[in-house]
Amino acid sequence: MKRMRLLMFVVLLAMLLPLFLIVPEPDKVHAATPSLSLSPNNPTLTGPAGTSVTFRIILDNLGPGTDSFNINFSIVPGWNATLSVGSPVPVPNNGSQDFSLTVDIPPTANNGDVATLSVEAASTTTPTSIARLSGLRVRVAPAPTATPLPTTTATLTPIVSGTPVRVCNGSGNTRNDGFEPNNTRSQARRIEVDVPQIHAICPVGDEDWLLFGGLEGKVYTIDVSQMTDGLDLSLTLYDSNGNQLAFNDDFPRNNDPSDIKPRIQSWRAPANGQYYIKVRDSAGRGFIDALYTVVLNSESYGPTPTLIPEICEDLYEPDGLPEIAPLIVVGEVHPDHRLCPRGDADWVKFFGKAGKVYSLFTSDLSVGADTVMVLADRDGTTIIDFNDDYESGLDSRIDFSPVVDGFYFVQVKNVGDVGNQFIDYTLTFQIKSNANQGQPTMQPTATFDDGEITPTFDEDDLTPTFDDERTPTTTGTVTGTPTRTPTSAYPTPTNFSSNKLPNFDTRSNGKFADPAFNKVWSHADAPVASGQAVRSWLWGPNSGQARAEVYDQSPGGLRQVQYFDKSRMEISDFESDRQSQWFVTNGLLAKELIQGQIQIGDSNYVQRTPAQINIAGDLGDASAPTYASFSNLLGATNDRTGKFADQQLARSGKVSAYAGNLNDAAKLVHYVPETGHNIPSAFWNFVNRQGLVNQNGKVQEGQVMDWVFALGYPISEAYWAKVYVGGVEQTVLVQAFERRVLTYTPSNPADWQVEMGNVGQHYEQWRYR
Repeated sequence: MKRMRLLMFVVLLAMLLPLFLIVPEPDKVHAATPSLSLSPNNPTLTGPAGTSVTFRIILDNLGPGTDSFNINFSIVPGWNATLSVGSPVPVPNNGSQDFSLTVDIPPTANNGDVATLSVEAASTTTPTSIARLSGLRVRVAPAPTATPLPTTTATLTPIVSGTPVRVCNGSGNTRNDGFEPNNTRSQARRIEVDVPQIHAICPVGDEDWLLFGGLEGKVYTIDVSQMTDGLDLSLTLYDSNGNQLAFNDDFPRNNDPSDIKPRIQSWRAPANGQYYIKVRDSAGRGFIDALYTVVLNSESYGPTPTLIPEICEDLYEPDGLPEIAPLIVVGEVHPDHRLCPRGDADWVKFFGKAGKVYSLFTSDLSVGADTVMVLADRDGTTIIDFNDDYESGLDSRIDFSPVVDGFYFVQVKNVGDVGNQFIDYTLTFQIKSNANQGQPTMQPTATFDDGEITPTFDEDDLTPTFDDERTPTTTGTVTGTPTRTPTSAYPTPTNFSSNKLPNFDTRSNGKFADPAFNKVWSHADAPVASGQAVRSWLWGPNSGQARAEVYDQSPGGLRQVQYFDKSRMEISDFESDRQSQWFVTNGLLAKELIQGQIQIGDSNYVQRTPAQINIAGDLGDASAPTYASFSNLLGATNDRTGKFADQQLARSGKVSAYAGNLNDAAKLVHYVPETGHNIPSAFWNFVNRQGLVNQNGKVQEGQVMDWVFALGYPISEAYWAKVYVGGVEQTVLVQAFERRVLTYTPSNPADWQVEMGNVGQHYEQWRYR
């Protein structure tokens, strides 16, 4: 009997074993890969203070498999933004989900302020996959004053309350647009000029496509004149090949931020043909009786055209920065470059061979065009040459012979920054043949290293010298006049019209490039230089290198600058009021060094890496914090008035508790809400102190500085740091401001305990060497 039971057990086991063997192993879960993009691809939006702007973002799931993604964003302190979707957002494999990010511009924002933000999508499946969309910017601009063009307003039929059974087909007493199906381009329904149509966005995700015949040169406005509450529509215009021509989400009409109806304003048809309009809700919404009225208006133009933002972009855009400049090759002609909108800058890059002579010139200028051309070296910022009017015309031309092989950059702007959709020109790049008997107009004498421009540390160049009677700084932030020779020589500009562009000084070193620079320097530092006042320098004992630097909003795209030990002075517009305090500005150098961005316009930057230059102490100290050490410490903090600066910063950027003694100088006494940072007593007393100043040539008691003008707002907290000064380790308190850096050294003599860092020297080293 036992043998029988054993035999039955063996038989049963043999029958069940294959079942265990064929049970599939659970599939391993792989995180899907997200991708973020803008639609349209416009990373910079503008709007007046107190209004909102909206970025439309597309989240793509590149697979493998369906996944959900958490959406997050970051924005500068004091600004608010909201997402149209909650997290996590499910997206099928190889599918997409679009959403919007609406940024509220603070009512207290100033014209020209720029907020940067980024968006991140992270998969919920581990290991996590992350996509980031960086470099989004919102610029504060004056409120529009133009009166919107009249639009035909259709009267909507009152909506009738329906029965519980309501679907999007017109039954159950619901309204229906009568144009369905029109959900794809192939199903587009015709819309006639000046004839309003009533449509409905239903069900969820519904899109309405329309088409019309456009006549070359004719101007049209596509307007949503009425829209049911709860909708946030957008308009997209395509040509017959499916190329996007224009897009609008919220049109700024009547200065009413609550009016979010879209409009593509004053678009000019480039050719005869069929054009398509897509209408959809920006967040993909749709519901019963979601009605709107759309109308295609035609216009006629007088001699002064209204700006058409939608067709400002030409074939070569985006080309507003050196790093995205399109390539132009020898013998190539770029026709129909459009100078639009006002202040537009067009960049191109070309490869130059040493010893060859090249010509770049504009031609075929339309009415309103008077070009200015700027040639920049391979770093995209160092000016080699510029030209306004070549010979007797309004065209611009530069003849150039490189001394080394490499890619060089050219910027073209319009005089006076005038711009609209009808101002265009042709750009040509060729080997120089007949002008000047084959000789170049200029020959730069500087030599440059090949490859990327990176900071270098030449001990001979960076050794400071001091006059016998000058008191040197003891923190190692050298204030003596640098002895280095300028690293680039600036040629005489090519035959430019002096009544159009200023006669920029690019040669001065040790004398002031403009009397206004002398006036600003003299206020605080002339009494120090004469020995009448005993305190640390605000600018430095002498003026440094004068340069002409690219700045998009300056007339002609250039501004006069001059470097000092502690900062840089700037004149951006020679036609502005010379009596204004802001006729001369000093640059946001500390901010640029820390963030690794060279600002070449109100909202345009050349991206570099943050400066690996010691922010205080000896330049050769391998353990001192650098500007890059502050890169992740710029976020706003709470008001800590009454507490102490009690954290220490390492070169790695790591922050730890400060174990040293804390005195009243480190007590936090002033909170700056604009940037969300606290200022300790030593620095607050320093920037608000009274002393001997030069007021219109007379030395008298007065305010040494306007601290906001001189330093800007703080962009970090104050941190203690261990640095070497003259080879001796010291403990200093360091705080970064927008324009400068302040250091406090308790062991220094009282008049020299607080000093300005040598930001001007460091910035020039980082940007040009």
